[in-house]
Amino acid sequence: MRKRVAAIVALSTFAVFTILITFIQPAKSSLSGTLIYHRYTDYQSWDATMWTIDLKSGIQAQVNKNWHTMISPINAHFSADGQTITFMGSAAGLAENDWDVFTSHWGGKVWQEPINLTGPNGARDEDPKFSPDGSTIIYKEDGVLVTMNIDGSNKTYLTKGEPESSMPYFAANGKDILFERAGDIYLLSNGKEIKMYAGAGESSYYPIGLDEKTFLYTRVQSTHHDAIMKGFYDGSPSTSYFFNSPDWDTSDSFPYKDGSRFIFYVTGDFLIPHGGYNLALADLKTHTRWDIDQWFKGRTGGDINTEFAELGPAWTPAVFSHS
Repeated sequence: MRKRVAAIVALSTFAVFTILITFIQPAKSSLSGTLIYHRYTDYQSWDATMWTIDLKSGIQAQVNKNWHTMISPINAHFSADGQTITFMGSAAGLAENDWDVFTSHWGGKVWQEPINLTGPNGARDEDPKFSPDGSTIIYKEDGVLVTMNIDGSNKTYLTKGEPESSMPYFAANGKDILFERAGDIYLLSNGKEIKMYAGAGESSYYPIGLDEKTFLYTRVQSTHHDAIMKGFYDGSPSTSYFFNSPDWDTSDSFPYKDGSRFIFYVTGDFLIPHGGYNLALADLKTHTRWDIDQWFKGRTGGDINTEFAELGPAWTPAVFSHS
């Protein structure tokens, strides 16, 4: 995703947006579980911090607050039971930082010191995601898709010798794998690579499995701004969500539960009173959207969105009680 600056803010659009926030917001209790995300100045700054939000209370907690052996954790994903996260970052103290895949387990009061599953090995190990049953992690190693057990054993290289592949995500069936290659979304199924529908626009990335028939992904529009789409495994044309805009980026989508009602996402919407990219929430039933701080207004003890970039949201039904 590329940062862009909008030249004009329409006053009427701002007024409508404010009215929607003020009068149509559902009850505060309509969300539960935990959202995780990261914050940084930019991808190569190595200054990321990772955070969770308890969606019932709005309480925030810094996941990596007391970690010492690694730096800059980003792009976290929960295991099926919510008790383990996998993410990418670098081992601490290296002369040159090196992207690796880590896991951390919930210890009852804090997230435990991370385990480095892939390095340091001089390779770019990125984009880790759990399988639906939580037993397997898939990630990208120097452009090759790799699966491994949750302890880092039994590595299997799936696309060796093929063009660069990235951003893998297990489909709901736990066998097929969505991934990005050369600006298109593919499905790896029974050893066969199937290119998914693209349609108008320039390129696609960041696929997220929804159910047996559909998936989410981000599509760069002809206006050069990103939009979130719903794709279909049967090749049907993708559909665009109402909260996309030709004027700013919308990306990094993740469903709440099955995604039928709420979707978390990242937006460059210049109506949000913070710089950079920010977390947002869309209600598909009422066709309303929020800066996430509006949703939790007065309950978080401070803004969630900041002048830095907030990215990579992921959700679990699990709830954590921090000390």
